[in-house]
Amino acid sequence: MNRLDCLLRDELNRLLDRIAASTRAGVVKVSARQLPDVRARLDEAEAQLASKRQALLEQYAGWQGALDACEDLWAVAQLELEETSAGTLRAA
Repeated sequence: MNRLDCLLRDELNRLLDRIAASTRAGVVKVSARQLPDVRARLDEAEAQLASKRQALLEQYAGWQGALDACEDLWAVAQLELEETSAGTLRAA
C-alpha cells in the first residue's frame, strides 16, 4: 500500500467514525424506505467518492512512474559522463 492509499484510507476511516458518532443504528435501512431521494443522493455521493479515490490512486501511480523515469535518466546521464574520458557526452 502506497502513502496516498494510506492517507485516503485514514480519511475514509475518520469519515466513517464521524458518521457512526452522529447517526443512530438503522439509518441505512430507514433511509432506503422512508427517504428514497436522500438514499439515492447518498449512493451517488459514495459512488463519486469511490471513483475519485480510484482516479487519485491511478494518477499517483503515474506520478511515481514519472519520478522513477526522471531518476533513471539522471542515472543514465551520470553513467554517460563517467564513460567518457574527457567528460563530454558521446553521440547518442
